[in-house]
Amino acid sequence: MSHTKSILRYPGGKSSLSKFVSHLLTINHLDKGIYCEPFSGGAGISIDLLLSDTVKSIILNDLDISIFSVWNAVLNETEHLIDSIINTPVTIEEWHKQREIYLQHCNDEHYSFELAYATFFLNRTNRAGIITGGPIGGLKQTSKYSIDCRFTKQTLIKKISQIASKKDKIHLYNFDASELLTSVIRHIPPNELFVFFDPPYYRQGKNLYKNSFTHQDHVSLYQTIRSFDEYNWITTYDKTDEIYEIYKDLPTFTYSLQYSANVTRLEKEYLFTSPNLAVESYKNIQLYPVNNAF
Repeated sequence: MSHTKSILRYPGGKSSLSKFVSHLLTINHLDKGIYCEPFSGGAGISIDLLLSDTVKSIILNDLDISIFSVWNAVLNETEHLIDSIINTPVTIEEWHKQREIYLQHCNDEHYSFELAYATFFLNRTNRAGIITGGPIGGLKQTSKYSIDCRFTKQTLIKKISQIASKKDKIHLYNFDASELLTSVIRHIPPNELFVFFDPPYYRQGKNLYKNSFTHQDHVSLYQTIRSFDEYNWITTYDKTDEIYEIYKDLPTFTYSLQYSANVTRLEKEYLFTSPNLAVESYKNIQLYPVNNAF
C-alpha cells in the first residue's frame, strides 16, 4: 500500500504516481510551478507535491460537493474538524448517524461542515473509502478488521494540520472540470502550469463515484482538453477500447496501477499526454507505448 499525505482514501487514487509526476515536472522544467487536478478526489499527488515544496501552489477542484466540503473544512474550519475527530466515537452507531447526515446533505448545492465531516467519517470507515459502501468489518463487526482501523486519530490530525499550514498555497474550487479550465486555467501562462486529469473510470465510475460520466461526457472532456494543447498535461483512464478510440490521436501509454476497491490487484491503465510533453518511465511507473501518434 502506498503511503499518502492525503486524509482521504480514494478508489482509483493515484498517490503511487507521485514520484513519477514529480519527475515529469522536473524534466519539463515545471517544478516550482503550479500543479492542478481538475478531478481532485483524495488529492494525494497534489498534497505530496505541495508539502515537499516541489511546486509553489496547487489547484484542487471537485464537482462532488461532499468531496469539496471535506477540503474546505480542512482549509477553513481546521480546528472544528480536529475537535470533531477527537470527540467523535468511531463505532457502528456513529457510522449510522454520519451516514444519515451524508444522505441528507449529499445533494446540497453549498458547503456545510456537517456534510464535510460525514463524508470524511464515512471515507475513513468504509471499505476502500467508498462513501456509499459498507463499513469496514461489516455491520456486525465480525471481521478481523474493525471499523476504526483506518481512523487513526492522531495521524489524521497531524495530516490535517500539515495541509492547513499551506492553505495560502491551495486554491480550491467546486466546478465542472470544463468550467475550471475555461474560467481559471486559461488565465495561467502555459509555462507555469501542469495539469493532471484523472476523470471517473469509464467502466466502474458509476460504482465508485457520485459524479460518473456518460460516454458523451468522456468525449466532451476530451474535446475540451484538446483545446489546451499548448499546456502541459497528462490524462489517466481505465484501459478500455472506448477510451482508446476517443484519445488515440494523442501519445498513448499503458502502465500498471494497484487497485484496492475490492480485492487488491494490479491493472493496466492508459496514460495520454499533451502533444509536446517529455515523458519517460520513472521509479515504480513503467510506461509502455501504445502508438506513435507524435
